[in-house]
Amino acid sequence: MSYSKEMCVFLLSNPQLIEEDSLTEHVEATVFKAINAAISNRLGERSPWRTRFGLVVEDEDGNDDTVFAPLDWPTKPGHADLAVFRLAETDPNANSYWLGSALGLNSCTLCFEFWMDGRPAGPSRYKVKQHLEAFQKEKEVLQKAGFQFTKRGTLILPFSLDPVVVAKEFPDLKKSLEPMTAALENVLKLMPEFDKFVKNTLPPNNS
Repeated sequence: MSYSKEMCVFLLSNPQLIEEDSLTEHVEATVFKAINAAISNRLGERSPWRTRFGLVVEDEDGNDDTVFAPLDWPTKPGHADLAVFRLAETDPNANSYWLGSALGLNSCTLCFEFWMDGRPAGPSRYKVKQHLEAFQKEKEVLQKAGFQFTKRGTLILPFSLDPVVVAKEFPDLKKSLEPMTAALENVLKLMPEFDKFVKNTLPPNNS
């Protein structure tokens, strides 16, 4: 990662930060704990959701991702995900801190990503990607909400937090999470569409 002259001068002008190797990780963890908590609180109790809230901070079960899906969505043997919404970066190859993406400071931002896998007894991963692309093109409500089809065969709803508002509120983040909570509300509003898509693409009798 390259750094601007201003960033380097800032560090040299604040030498107490030089030995603070974990400073970025600390700020990042604080922001993502707030994000995970906000999603968890909005979804309520785990039923009727299958959830994990461990992105960046790792949850008590050792999960390092943040995902949610209705309990009745199909899973692979061993309960591995077949279809979920997850917190992700718009560019999965971004070599940067998640915090930078959360604040929209990199070439990518955060997003809610709808991901679905194929399976031997049903449509292949390739077929699933084709279905997803058609789903996004045919559903005007998805387009209006801001959902985009990606080359990796997923649907994403991008968002980023305002670094000025985050800095003003830190460490008690509420208003600064509004871009994330607005995106989450769009996801939940359209959940009936996604539910119908999942059940039509991966019907129960193929599980």
